[in-house]
Amino acid sequence: MRAGNIVQRTQTRVPHPVLGDMNYEHEFAQWQDLGGGTHNSVAVEFANFVAVIEVPLDERRSLAVIDKIVELVPDKPIRYLVNTHDHYDHLGGLRTYLHVGATILTHQRNRMFYEAELLNYVPRMLEPDMVSLYPPTEISEGYTMEDVDEKYILGDGRRYLEIYYVQGLGIHVEGMLMAYLPEERILIEADLYDPGLLPASRARPTAAETALLDNVTQNEIDPLLIAPIHGDAVTWKAFLRETRQGH
Repeated sequence: MRAGNIVQRTQTRVPHPVLGDMNYEHEFAQWQDLGGGTHNSVAVEFANFVAVIEVPLDERRSLAVIDKIVELVPDKPIRYLVNTHDHYDHLGGLRTYLHVGATILTHQRNRMFYEAELLNYVPRMLEPDMVSLYPPTEISEGYTMEDVDEKYILGDGRRYLEIYYVQGLGIHVEGMLMAYLPEERILIEADLYDPGLLPASRARPTAAETALLDNVTQNEIDPLLIAPIHGDAVTWKAFLRETRQGH
């Protein structure tokens, strides 16, 4: 402990939704109040299936979301799971959705990491999840993921979900995806813009906010609404206004 009872170092062994049984050690160099944020998932109903965008946190949270989807859209399987990027707070439910039969759509950069560290048969003793308790054959057969390169489209002839690789984002993460419903004009994104959650001291626009606008422009997307993974849905005009990118 430091002066003022501020934690300096922690060390323990924890069950991790991505890595399983994990030794955890962390040293704290600086402290700053940044406020809180939410984690959202987006379910998109198609004629014969459901696609889910993002599965944050852990299995418990994912099972609650799946229960809600089944309540709202009964008799349609969750066939696809769109993963925006490889940060741990966005990966905790991948194994859960794999176990219920969903194919994971992620950028091709993420495949090797996911296959080696996440979607595997390594035992989890501290907090076994469904994959540990009831290992699915899909992992050994390789039917777990489909790669996204520049663009990928899900559709049923009536509704379409366009999935784009976000270019020019090396400052935050490589292999980031965003999704767009062209008929509804809804853009779904993670970590590029967190409405109302950025500290007032931060200069705007951030590099991620600039990248979001650049990718929307380059792909000729015309959104009316942003559905963020962190925060509440906002209009596109509100995004431009808050990030000081008035177009």
